[in-house]
Amino acid sequence: MSSASLLLAAFLAAFLPPAVPARAEKQLYVIVAKSVSDANFHRVYDAAREEARRNGDRVILTGGEGKAHFRLQDRAVREALRRKPDGLAISVLRSRYLAENSFRDVARDRVPVVTFDSDFTEQYRGLRTGYIGTDNVELGRVLGREAIRLRPPGGTVAVMTGGLDDTNLNDRIRGLGEVLDLGREVCGWRLDPRSPLPCRDSYPQALEQLQALLEDPAVDVIVSVGWWAQMDEGYEQLIRNHMKQMDDKTKIVIFAGAHPTQLALFCKGLSHVNIGLDFEEMGRLCYRYLAVLAGGGTVPSETWTGFKVYRREDR
Repeated sequence: MSSASLLLAAFLAAFLPPAVPARAEKQLYVIVAKSVSDANFHRVYDAAREEARRNGDRVILTGGEGKAHFRLQDRAVREALRRKPDGLAISVLRSRYLAENSFRDVARDRVPVVTFDSDFTEQYRGLRTGYIGTDNVELGRVLGREAIRLRPPGGTVAVMTGGLDDTNLNDRIRGLGEVLDLGREVCGWRLDPRSPLPCRDSYPQALEQLQALLEDPAVDVIVSVGWWAQMDEGYEQLIRNHMKQMDDKTKIVIFAGAHPTQLALFCKGLSHVNIGLDFEEMGRLCYRYLAVLAGGGTVPSETWTGFKVYRREDR
């Protein structure tokens, strides 16, 4: 083999996802959501299920219903283990609680684990083999850069979040704070003292919080590190009540997420920026990586999936 061919082979081995090993028997893999009521986790599940179907395997979705809660997620893991799965992918809610409870059983049963969307905190990374999803710190940085682009002089930024224990959301907030240099008055940006405002995955509560921020003249920029307020049916009317402020950019509204519901609102000019995450790719890679691990192979410690920035002026 020529040196050029060897270099190409090394490149492909390093950067392409592992191939799914051929097996005679069907395998069962479990996707553990933060909440099965969250449509984004169905996007992950549908993509993983379709990928598994092509290889004769099965994927099931589990997790608590309604508002995401770490105890419900822990219970879902325990129940999933009764089915003797060949691998488990989880979007982590509270690392320490899982580590001290259901994941003791996961380790005992030697079930291969990958995380997606939300990783274990650093102390508990040994509980999984690989993470698949957005580089959440970088996503936070992009949210911050968009705020700077839209309001170069700086101002007061309010941050909306889901739960205060969500690793992925906290990473986004960290990246945002890093770019805006929050905590240093000389930087031109100030953090609203109520931030981060948790809605605990309640769409109506997030909408009420957004209304309060829109009506507060001290707040210049509102950054939501997730989709919650836009998923409430009252979002459109609320924003239309503040369209003059939106148009003259005395109020800037930026969201992480580009679910079809969010994109429909964005296309009407009802947000300045939306950043879309690739949940389908997360699902495909969850299946592929678990299949590789079940077959005794190895997967990368971290695999970043992309995101897309939607800007109001580019519609």
